[in-house]
Amino acid sequence: MGVYNWTRHQFTYGSPEDRRLTVRFFERFGSYYNGSLNELRVRASYRANERLSFSVGPQWNRFRLPIVDGNFSVVFGALETDYSFSRFLSLSTILQVDTANAQAASANIRLRWNYRPDSDLYVIYTAGQKFASLAATNPAQFYENRFVVKYTYSFRP
Repeated sequence: MGVYNWTRHQFTYGSPEDRRLTVRFFERFGSYYNGSLNELRVRASYRANERLSFSVGPQWNRFRLPIVDGNFSVVFGALETDYSFSRFLSLSTILQVDTANAQAASANIRLRWNYRPDSDLYVIYTAGQKFASLAATNPAQFYENRFVVKYTYSFRP
């Protein structure tokens, strides 16, 4: 309850995007409710060739809150692979881990077909632990398998 004003500062740096290997850094810090939050993100990407690329992206969040057990950290990480069969067909995979939950890991595979401008067909499969918030009242964690097909169509005037 109430109104909270946060004062946040950030530094960012990124290497040139036209290189085979790119790196990005992000640091944000400042107030967070009645405490503080520091966020540090690093993302490295490697483009093996014009069709295949890999990325890794750890993130560290350090909370300092004036409550019981209010000083804690959460680490999140992702490993991503992208492959383009053509300009119109691509496959992406992402593996994620999170230290906020016990055994929190998931995998996502996405196939995207752009069959005409502004119109896509996605086929997505997700497996792993369901991520939840840090609230103490969270329900028990559960494992999920999800298969989704998404179709978009753009009507032309």
